[in-house]
Amino acid sequence: MKVLLVIDLQNGVCNQGGQKLWQLPVLIHLVNQRINQYRAQDLPIIFIQHEDDTLVAGTTDWQLLPELNFMKDDLVIRKSHPNAFYQTDLQYFLKQLQINELEICGAQTEYCIDATVKMAHGLGYQLTMKPGASSTIDNQFMTAEETRRYFEWLWGKNFLSYC
Repeated sequence: MKVLLVIDLQNGVCNQGGQKLWQLPVLIHLVNQRINQYRAQDLPIIFIQHEDDTLVAGTTDWQLLPELNFMKDDLVIRKSHPNAFYQTDLQYFLKQLQINELEICGAQTEYCIDATVKMAHGLGYQLTMKPGASSTIDNQFMTAEETRRYFEWLWGKNFLSYC
């Protein structure tokens, strides 16, 4: 069975000091399409929500983007590390649901998405992703577009397949 992991699509992650994630409206549209497909097939969706000194639980920055097709009965896993498995109940819930395949989407490409992809691969999960299903902001080394292009190449070569 497979699950859709929606990682860190939160107000404070997607809008950092006035800088929005690259192609954010396109990403939201793609993620909502995936959510709708999973709901139509009665497949589980897990939202991963980061929490730290800048993303304080209960604040507007911490909340999921209001544009997401999130439902109150969706499973939410809170984390405090880029790796969504680290000191969370994610692995427990995946085992309870008998999940062997994860489709990953969200933010940020080079942080939480990358850490979770690599950990999930190491745990033996089959991983898939839609091209363009992650985003980030420009950094001092690469533009957001270059970052995503690089990581999609790396992941596709070693860690996941594109659906």
